[in-house]
Amino acid sequence: MAGRAPTVGDRVPDRPIGTPDRRLRVFVSSTLEELAAERAAVRAAVTALRLTPVMFELGARPHPPRDLYRAYLEQSDVFVGVYGDRYGWIAEDMAVSGLEDEFDLSAGKPRLLYVRTPAPGREPRLAELVERMQRTGGASTTPYRDAAQLAELVADDLAVLLTERFTGSAPADRGLAPGRLPAAPGPLVGRRAELATLTDLLRRPEVRLVTLTGPGGIGKTRLALAAAGALGPERDGVWFVDLAELRDAARVPEALAAALGVRTEGRRPPLDAVADRLGDRRSLLVLDNAEQVRGSATALAALLARCPGLTLLVTSRSVLGLRGEQDLPLQPLATPAPGEATAAAVTGTPAGQLFEARARQADPSFAVGPADAAAVAELVRRLDGLPLAIELAAARVRTLPPAALLRRLGTALDLGGAAVDAPDRQRTLRATIAWSHALLGPDEQLLFARLSVCKGCTLGTAEELGAVDGDVDVLEALSGLVAQSLVSPSDAGEEEPRFRMLGVVREFAAEQLRARGEEDAARERLAAHLVRLSADAGAGLGGPQQRLWQARLAAEAEDLQATLDWAAAGDRAELVVRLAAPLYRWWWARGQLVAMAELADRTAGLPSAARLPPRDAASLLWARGSTRIALGRTAEAAPLLAELVEDARALGDPWLLGHGLAASAMTRPPGDPDVRALLEEAVAGFRSCGDLWAVAYATVPLGDVLLLGGDAAAAADRHAEGLRLARQVGDDHLSALLLDQLAYDALLTGDVPGAAARLAEAAALHRALRDLEGLATCLGGFAGVAFARGDAPRAARLAGAAQAARDQLGVGVWPLLRPLIDQFDALVAGALPAERVAAERAAGAAADPWAVLDAELGDGPAG
Repeated sequence: MAGRAPTVGDRVPDRPIGTPDRRLRVFVSSTLEELAAERAAVRAAVTALRLTPVMFELGARPHPPRDLYRAYLEQSDVFVGVYGDRYGWIAEDMAVSGLEDEFDLSAGKPRLLYVRTPAPGREPRLAELVERMQRTGGASTTPYRDAAQLAELVADDLAVLLTERFTGSAPADRGLAPGRLPAAPGPLVGRRAELATLTDLLRRPEVRLVTLTGPGGIGKTRLALAAAGALGPERDGVWFVDLAELRDAARVPEALAAALGVRTEGRRPPLDAVADRLGDRRSLLVLDNAEQVRGSATALAALLARCPGLTLLVTSRSVLGLRGEQDLPLQPLATPAPGEATAAAVTGTPAGQLFEARARQADPSFAVGPADAAAVAELVRRLDGLPLAIELAAARVRTLPPAALLRRLGTALDLGGAAVDAPDRQRTLRATIAWSHALLGPDEQLLFARLSVCKGCTLGTAEELGAVDGDVDVLEALSGLVAQSLVSPSDAGEEEPRFRMLGVVREFAAEQLRARGEEDAARERLAAHLVRLSADAGAGLGGPQQRLWQARLAAEAEDLQATLDWAAAGDRAELVVRLAAPLYRWWWARGQLVAMAELADRTAGLPSAARLPPRDAASLLWARGSTRIALGRTAEAAPLLAELVEDARALGDPWLLGHGLAASAMTRPPGDPDVRALLEEAVAGFRSCGDLWAVAYATVPLGDVLLLGGDAAAAADRHAEGLRLARQVGDDHLSALLLDQLAYDALLTGDVPGAAARLAEAAALHRALRDLEGLATCLGGFAGVAFARGDAPRAARLAGAAQAARDQLGVGVWPLLRPLIDQFDALVAGALPAERVAAERAAGAAADPWAVLDAELGDGPAG
């Protein structure tokens, strides 16, 4: 950072100020004098990585200090900020110091931020800046104690940053989620030969399936990630699918679809959608932890048969048993031979190297020396060279030196609990986890068990689940679990970090919870937490923070589904309603109407449904009725919704009444004179509640009624109001639907270019959301455009694709659009022979609907 004020001789340069080097540049920000030792240490660390440090003092340049550091920063690739006690000098024409100005200007660049700890003399403005970094900086602040530790941290963090930025797959094709490999939990140690063998196998065109086999914790995942990363540039796409949480083989195709960004809702088998999307691409799928879903082998064989360019890399404790499968058994890491007790001998083996590397994460000063060598050698031998076992042991070196670890390990390895027919190493891993668990403090053990009821959690969730009447200091205990590698932080796209356990560790934790007799109580706490979350999210989804809530719900989706299943299985109808009902717009946007219809009917059949409180009973009626409308079963929906309207009026609930009226209107026959009045009353009720999303939603059918009555201009006004409100609350799903509606309005007034423009705008949103129901409506609009332009065959083909998309999803045409669709079908039938109409519709139905959309927009071949 600049260390002097501008002088009279300074001038603004008339051309960019070039940095001294054109290699990848690391800008270093700190106070010059106070942190001189730290600046030197960082410079040495950056230079050792063959990168270019960009620092204020490296060039004596005839420019004002602010121009100099701003120009240097603009041309740099990575920002490193180091902060001690001083805030820095504030120039006369600036409100902040150069130190803070540099941080603000670094927005958008990768940031590595280091804060000296302790710093009792820290100036207040620097303390405020550090707090702001921690809150909004886009990167965590790492504490350091001295220049030596800082140099090591910077070197490690830069290496990890570059690894993360360059590990991945080739760009995905349109319609597929980008392939992304998760960052490996640590470097691959001692597996060079296995990596070479594996990548050689995967490069052979005749090898379509390779299974890495071995006991849990042996490093199968890490080796698979390394191989996938090496092969990524050679493939059209590489995807990683974690199957650790699955127990039902029938759900494997859904997991594949989710990883590839293929929507899994509806009645079409997910495996068909995955196969169609992959086609003949040269792709690699990494399926991790497949041992508990061996029943999926038949589905995987079918996928290989349908996708000639696909290769599967599977990690499992046993082979799948398919023809052509290449089994690559993974052995434990090599350990020092008995009698080899020197430091060089220990660290010369992969097991010893791994122990030392993981121990340094717990204690950066640790190194295997003469005093520790014998104990470390015996430790890794007693742990059979199992990587996970070694890592769990090494995480304890800060509190227990290797000799003490070895003494404690002697009895812990005798712990049983594995099935008698389980492999020895599997039992050893269980014993290792049990031993690590035994070393936890009481609070850590209690939190460890209680967190097993959820797949992942934020700190706030952990505090709700982990403490009963304040019996656990959750923050302290969670920090201990993270430090001991039993819980790991993960990024789920939220503002607050999330934490998760490895699958095998979570299973062990669940056993501890059952042994304590706390499983039901912990699940009750999780359910209560999710009920509160659902209520908050239900309100938030209709407001400006909608995207944040969508990310939060996506991270909680598996726990939500598991808790819904648990509640239904336990005859807890009220709990099911309070979990599911507030999230109706989220289920709809995710294409889950079929699943929600089934859940609503299942809940209505529970004995406890007869005892539901009045408002919950009305909510269940609404769910059952409205989902039936979406599925095209209006006759079944009508009596349910009539009962809902009656109950909502009795409750004096304008919000529920509005939904009941709007849904009831859609069950009435075309031309019913009461439909408009029902919808107008619904809109008025929503306005009185202040629910802008619901108002926007109700304008859809209200505008359609006006359109069917011949007043296209009034219909467009209503739909335009709805679009404005949908955009105001940030709902892309509803915005896309209203754009489709405005296109239909334009078509009926003869504004074909306007309709096409609205449809193109809607199409972009449908594609981004993978909204298959919306896609069907959009394709129907394009069919109308094609007919208006005189291309009846194309219109029939697009209509066939639209109907196939609805059939795939299991939904029907919205009732108030049905007359328009019927009228359009009649026009096409009058323009072409019946055989030609049938052939064109069949051709559209046989095509991928997203490819049909691309072709219509000029982004792909015609279908």
